[in-house]
Amino acid sequence: MAIPTNIKTLLSGEVVEWARIEFKETWDAENSLKTVCAYANDLDNWGGGYIVIGVEENNGRPVYPLKGVPADKIDFYQKSILAKCKLIRPAYMPIAEVVDYENKKFIVLWCPGGDSRPYSAPKTMAKDNKERIHYIRKMSNTVEPSDDEEKDLFNLANRIPFDDRVNHQADISDLNITLIQNYLKDV
Repeated sequence: MAIPTNIKTLLSGEVVEWARIEFKETWDAENSLKTVCAYANDLDNWGGGYIVIGVEENNGRPVYPLKGVPADKIDFYQKSILAKCKLIRPAYMPIAEVVDYENKKFIVLWCPGGDSRPYSAPKTMAKDNKERIHYIRKMSNTVEPSDDEEKDLFNLANRIPFDDRVNHQADISDLNITLIQNYLKDV
């Protein structure tokens, strides 16, 4: 599945709200995994968010000229993203895409709200860490939820309408044009 927007749109902030975009100069598993978890929890039901790796930020805005991800780091980052995202419980994996923009490479992670929320991630990457947190996004910050926010997150998980659940295995050939036309005619 492809990411539903492009890098230029993400960097301009014209279509997607800034609270839904996190810029990272490099892949830092401890901080970035918390953000992946927060977007997956999608407490505000905004459709998750995006992490753009290879972009230095200042006050939430990209710093130009853009740095990009060195070509020799792309495979390493992707392997680390895969390994670290396996620490999220229940299982969740963002959609990753390597994109070219202004002759540089970037890794874009699209983290749509998950169907099995609430998700938790380790508080730290220390081997002896057993503490897990249900991270959420508040404005442009990834934070630990208050008790009330955590209750809201669990309640939200019980109320995902069927038509809001993403079917990642669906294909365009699954649509029946005759049924759609009959439905539209009836309504």
